[in-house]
Amino acid sequence: MRANQSTTAIALLGLLALILTTRTGFATDAIQDAHDFHALQQEMQRKKLPLLLAFRADYCGFCRRLEAEYLTPMVNSGKYDSRILIRGFDMAGEESIIDFNGDKIDVDEFAARHKVSLTPTLIFLNAQGEEIAERLLGYSNPDFYGAYLENAIDTAQQAVK
Repeated sequence: MRANQSTTAIALLGLLALILTTRTGFATDAIQDAHDFHALQQEMQRKKLPLLLAFRADYCGFCRRLEAEYLTPMVNSGKYDSRILIRGFDMAGEESIIDFNGDKIDVDEFAARHKVSLTPTLIFLNAQGEEIAERLLGYSNPDFYGAYLENAIDTAQQAVK
């Protein structure tokens, strides 16, 4: 019986190691990355919703925590579908971006246009790509973060109505 438990434990450790070495660090199945803001603009206008854009990077542990503790549960709950669109933006990405005005630009230029240099940063935008609520920088105090986030979402919603 003891050998069977030992074999099972080794198999589970091996499976865990495989998962940890192949994981990208983000729960990207829940948070869609944004690459074409011109197309996203049309969705925002059609639904009359603001955009919560989460600037993040793979090396950022606080980004992973923010996504796991707040953003992914928000998306998965469905409770925010009628309030705000939630998208991620990988600061280390190498794909070209289509900006709100239809220009094809690189990731660094897009971040510079929105004055984002730190991760995580959450910005709240209208369909023209203008910031409409106070941005949230960093994620060091999760105790009050939910209240700040809700306040920013409410402000963004009011701005697009």
